[in-house]
Amino acid sequence: MASRLFFDPVVALRTAPLVSSTCTLFYAFSQDFFLRIFNHADLRKENKSAVSPYFKIFFCRGLPIVLSLLSATTSTTVANLYTQPSSLRNKGAYSWYMAAAIFSASHILFVPFVPGSVKRLVENEKDTDANDTLDEWLSVNALRGLTVDLVAWVACVVAVGKSLVA
Repeated sequence: MASRLFFDPVVALRTAPLVSSTCTLFYAFSQDFFLRIFNHADLRKENKSAVSPYFKIFFCRGLPIVLSLLSATTSTTVANLYTQPSSLRNKGAYSWYMAAAIFSASHILFVPFVPGSVKRLVENEKDTDANDTLDEWLSVNALRGLTVDLVAWVACVVAVGKSLVA
Protein backbone atom coordinates (compact mmCIF):
# COMPACT_ATOMS: atom_id res chain seq x y z
CA MET A 1 0.00 0.00 0.00
CA ALA A 2 3.00 2.31 0.25
CA SER A 3 2.76 2.86 -3.50
CA ARG A 4 -0.53 4.71 -2.98
CA LEU A 5 1.44 7.44 -1.23
CA PHE A 6 2.86 8.34 -4.63
CA PHE A 7 0.10 7.26 -6.97
CA ASP A 8 -3.44 6.33 -6.09
CA PRO A 9 -5.28 4.94 -9.13
CA VAL A 10 -8.68 5.76 -7.64
CA VAL A 11 -7.69 9.40 -7.16
CA ALA A 12 -6.39 9.45 -10.74
CA LEU A 13 -9.70 8.04 -11.96
CA ARG A 14 -11.70 10.51 -9.86
CA THR A 15 -9.78 13.50 -11.24
CA ALA A 16 -9.41 12.36 -14.88
CA PRO A 17 -12.80 13.75 -16.00
CA LEU A 18 -11.91 17.16 -14.59
CA VAL A 19 -8.63 17.21 -16.51
CA SER A 20 -10.20 16.19 -19.83
CA SER A 21 -13.27 18.44 -19.45
CA THR A 22 -10.98 21.37 -18.62
CA CYS A 23 -9.10 20.67 -21.85
CA THR A 24 -12.38 20.45 -23.78
CA LEU A 25 -13.61 23.76 -22.40
CA PHE A 26 -10.27 25.47 -22.97
CA TYR A 27 -10.18 24.13 -26.53
CA ALA A 28 -13.70 25.42 -27.24
CA PHE A 29 -12.85 28.89 -25.96
CA SER A 30 -9.55 28.86 -27.86
CA GLN A 31 -11.36 27.97 -31.08
CA ASP A 32 -13.71 30.87 -30.56
CA PHE A 33 -10.94 33.32 -29.70
CA PHE A 34 -8.62 32.48 -32.57
CA LEU A 35 -11.22 31.96 -35.29
CA ARG A 36 -13.14 35.15 -34.46
CA ILE A 37 -10.00 37.11 -35.34
CA PHE A 38 -10.65 36.23 -39.00
CA ASN A 39 -13.97 38.04 -38.80
CA HIS A 40 -12.82 41.07 -36.83
CA ALA A 41 -14.09 44.23 -38.55
CA ASP A 42 -10.54 45.43 -39.30
CA LEU A 43 -9.53 42.13 -40.90
CA ARG A 44 -12.71 40.55 -42.25
CA LYS A 45 -12.40 41.71 -45.86
CA GLU A 46 -8.68 40.91 -46.13
CA ASN A 47 -9.13 37.45 -44.60
CA LYS A 48 -11.97 36.32 -46.86
CA SER A 49 -9.70 34.20 -49.07
CA ALA A 50 -7.82 32.66 -46.12
CA VAL A 51 -10.83 31.56 -44.05
CA SER A 52 -11.73 28.36 -45.92
CA PRO A 53 -8.20 26.95 -46.41
CA TYR A 54 -7.37 27.71 -42.77
CA PHE A 55 -10.62 26.21 -41.49
CA LYS A 56 -10.09 23.03 -43.52
CA ILE A 57 -6.71 22.40 -41.88
CA PHE A 58 -8.00 23.53 -38.48
CA PHE A 59 -11.06 21.28 -38.61
CA CYS A 60 -9.27 18.18 -39.88
CA ARG A 61 -6.59 18.49 -37.20
CA GLY A 62 -8.97 19.55 -34.45
CA LEU A 63 -11.72 16.96 -34.84
CA PRO A 64 -9.64 14.05 -33.46
CA ILE A 65 -8.62 16.22 -30.49
CA VAL A 66 -12.23 17.12 -29.67
CA LEU A 67 -13.42 13.53 -30.06
CA SER A 68 -10.55 12.23 -27.90
CA LEU A 69 -11.26 14.72 -25.12
CA LEU A 70 -14.99 14.04 -25.18
CA SER A 71 -14.35 10.29 -25.17
CA ALA A 72 -11.94 10.66 -22.27
CA THR A 73 -14.39 12.71 -20.20
CA THR A 74 -17.38 10.51 -20.95
CA SER A 75 -15.56 7.21 -20.44
CA THR A 76 -13.81 8.25 -17.23
CA THR A 77 -17.00 9.66 -15.71
CA VAL A 78 -18.80 6.41 -16.54
CA ALA A 79 -15.87 4.42 -15.11
CA ASN A 80 -16.19 6.45 -11.93
CA LEU A 81 -19.87 5.52 -11.69
CA TYR A 82 -18.85 1.85 -11.56
CA THR A 83 -15.85 2.25 -9.25
CA GLN A 84 -16.96 2.23 -5.62
CA PRO A 85 -20.37 3.76 -6.43
CA SER A 86 -21.56 3.51 -2.82
CA SER A 87 -18.66 5.74 -1.75
CA LEU A 88 -19.63 8.28 -4.42
CA ARG A 89 -23.26 8.18 -3.30
CA ASN A 90 -22.30 8.66 0.35
CA LYS A 91 -20.21 11.70 -0.56
CA GLY A 92 -22.89 13.15 -2.85
CA ALA A 93 -20.65 12.86 -5.91
CA TYR A 94 -22.44 10.10 -7.84
CA SER A 95 -25.11 12.34 -9.41
CA TRP A 96 -22.46 14.90 -10.34
CA TYR A 97 -20.41 12.28 -12.18
CA MET A 98 -23.62 11.17 -13.88
CA ALA A 99 -24.36 14.77 -14.94
CA ALA A 100 -20.80 15.17 -16.20
CA ALA A 101 -21.14 12.03 -18.34
CA ILE A 102 -24.48 13.14 -19.76
CA PHE A 103 -23.38 16.68 -20.57
CA SER A 104 -20.05 15.59 -21.99
CA ALA A 105 -21.79 13.14 -24.31
CA SER A 106 -24.37 15.83 -25.13
CA HIS A 107 -21.68 17.73 -27.02
CA ILE A 108 -22.55 15.38 -29.89
CA LEU A 109 -26.15 16.65 -29.93
CA PHE A 110 -24.87 19.78 -31.66
CA VAL A 111 -23.47 17.82 -34.61
CA PRO A 112 -26.63 18.20 -36.76
CA PHE A 113 -26.25 21.98 -36.60
CA VAL A 114 -22.76 22.21 -38.12
CA PRO A 115 -22.41 19.99 -41.22
CA GLY A 116 -23.65 22.66 -43.62
CA SER A 117 -21.21 25.33 -42.47
CA VAL A 118 -18.34 22.84 -42.14
CA LYS A 119 -18.97 21.51 -45.66
CA ARG A 120 -19.10 25.01 -47.16
CA LEU A 121 -15.90 26.03 -45.37
CA VAL A 122 -13.93 22.82 -46.01
CA GLU A 123 -14.95 22.62 -49.66
CA ASN A 124 -14.37 26.38 -50.10
CA GLU A 125 -17.64 26.84 -51.97
CA LYS A 126 -17.31 29.89 -54.20
CA ASP A 127 -20.95 30.98 -54.04
CA THR A 128 -20.87 31.49 -50.26
CA ASP A 129 -19.27 34.13 -48.07
CA ALA A 130 -16.65 32.29 -46.01
CA ASN A 131 -16.78 34.92 -43.26
CA ASP A 132 -20.54 34.60 -42.90
CA THR A 133 -20.24 30.82 -42.87
CA LEU A 134 -17.52 31.02 -40.21
CA ASP A 135 -19.81 33.27 -38.15
CA GLU A 136 -22.50 30.60 -38.44
CA TRP A 137 -20.13 27.87 -37.22
CA LEU A 138 -18.78 30.08 -34.43
CA SER A 139 -22.31 30.74 -33.16
CA VAL A 140 -23.01 27.04 -32.75
CA ASN A 141 -19.56 26.44 -31.26
CA ALA A 142 -20.03 29.24 -28.72
CA LEU A 143 -23.49 28.01 -27.76
CA ARG A 144 -22.18 24.47 -27.33
CA GLY A 145 -19.20 25.67 -25.29
CA LEU A 146 -21.32 27.83 -23.01
CA THR A 147 -23.92 25.12 -22.46
CA VAL A 148 -22.96 21.46 -22.49
CA ASP A 149 -19.17 21.89 -22.28
CA LEU A 150 -19.35 24.41 -19.43
CA VAL A 151 -22.00 22.42 -17.55
CA ALA A 152 -19.97 19.21 -17.95
CA TRP A 153 -16.93 21.00 -16.56
CA VAL A 154 -18.86 22.43 -13.58
CA ALA A 155 -20.28 18.96 -12.87
CA CYS A 156 -16.74 17.54 -12.95
CA VAL A 157 -15.48 20.23 -10.57
CA VAL A 158 -18.23 19.45 -8.07
CA ALA A 159 -17.93 15.67 -8.54
CA VAL A 160 -14.19 15.67 -7.98
CA GLY A 161 -14.46 18.04 -5.05
CA LYS A 162 -17.07 15.88 -3.36
CA SER A 163 -15.40 12.56 -4.18
CA LEU A 164 -12.02 13.51 -2.75
CA VAL A 165 -13.20 14.72 0.66
CA ALA A 166 -12.25 12.38 3.46
